[in-house]
Formats: sequence, structure tokens, C-alpha cells
Amino acid sequence: MAQWRPLPESTRPEMRLLVEELRHLKQTAGLSLAGLGARTAYSKSAWHRYLNGDNLPPRDAVDAFGALGGAEHHARLLDLWDHAARPPRPLAPPPPPPQPVGADPVPHPRSPLLRRPHRRTVTVVAALALVGSATWVAVPHSPATAPAAPAPLACRGASCQGADPAVSLCRTDARTQSALTTASYAVKLRFSPSCDTIWSEVRVSSTGADTESPMLLAPDPQRAEACAEVDHRMLCTGGVTQASH
Repeated sequence: MAQWRPLPESTRPEMRLLVEELRHLKQTAGLSLAGLGARTAYSKSAWHRYLNGDNLPPRDAVDAFGALGGAEHHARLLDLWDHAARPPRPLAPPPPPPQPVGADPVPHPRSPLLRRPHRRTVTVVAALALVGSATWVAVPHSPATAPAAPAPLACRGASCQGADPAVSLCRTDARTQSALTTASYAVKLRFSPSCDTIWSEVRVSSTGADTESPMLLAPDPQRAEACAEVDHRMLCTGGVTQASH
């Protein structure tokens, strides 16, 4: 009796079932490879390859072989061959890898947003969706005012509107007009007398990172406030003059 080598693990299940059924029928019929070749018009070496799973046998070879085992074996072998001859189904693409979640995300700036005036107060809002994750929104209370293009290093008043205080001379004489400090963050209302501008500055305690909002025109800092939104609650500081810098 021929000793067949194990089929490779990469053999498709449909091919594996066909080969195992062919081996079983050969053993049941008691035919040698030479005798099988004589009955099916396929050579001994060809059947050696088929029964070792090296090649898919032609359908007419399986048809001739199946006829030797009776109608039941015949129909089963042809059905197995039809399944083995079908192309494999394409694999579904793997899901994208999960995005890493940092313990202390760094604040990300957002473009300035305009709002209508309310009680003549200029408000600079720092919206914090979660502690340690800051998104900035500058909210000037002046009608129909659009943020200006980035200002040069020297500016004053309206020419500073929407500019980054980090790249202007307004920080030279800037003072902390008011501050609100919690265990998670500190929000400050900053005022520059030489530029007549205000802006918000927030330090996230978990990262030590400072973030500043764009500047807004505010010649009177006592009519200004800086706010932070935490867990959908707005906390504000403003209207208190302090000497800290």
C-alpha cells in the first residue's frame, strides 16, 4: 500500500477533501498506481502527483476514477472537484490599527471664532473639552469683525487683531490682568498696554504646556475676561487687576 505524505498546511480545505477522498477510493478499490493509470488513461506518475496534492487532477481524470467506485462515490468526487477548482475567495482587508491614546494629549489650536457683542465685554475663550486637552477659541465682542492676517512684529490696536502674541512685541509689556488656577490647569487673561490687546494663556498642569489664543483689540482690560470650558461648564476670570507678570 502506498504511503502518502501529509498534505501541506497551506493546502486549501476544498483541495484537501478531494485528495483524501481520492486516496480513500484508491485504497477501497485495491488498485495500484499502474492499475489506476490503465483504468483512467492518466499515467502512474500523474496520479502520484494528484494523490500527493501536488496538482489538481483534471475533471475527466476524477470522472473516470469516480466511475470505478459506484454512483455515490462518483457524484461525491465530482462535487468535491467542482469546489476545489473554484478560485479562492479574496481575503477581507485587515482593519486599521487602533490609534494610540496618549495619557496627556498636547493642546491643539483652533481658528478664531467671531461672536456678536454682549454687554460691551471682550471675551477670550479657551475651550477645554477634557482636562489636559485644550482647544482655543478667540471670541471678540465686536460686530462684523473678521480676523486679520498675521501681524508684523510691531502692531497696535486693530492691526494686532487675530495675531499670535508669541510673534509680536506685545508680550514685552504684557501683564496678567486676571487668573484662575485649578489642580488641572491655569487660565490667565493677559493685557498689553502698548498694543491695547488681550489674549488668553493656559497652562495644562499634566504636561506643563502653555498655549495662547490670538490677540483681540481691548483698550480697557477691565471690560475683558478669559474663560475655559471644562466638561461643558464655562469658568471665567476677568475684571480684576493684578500685578503678576
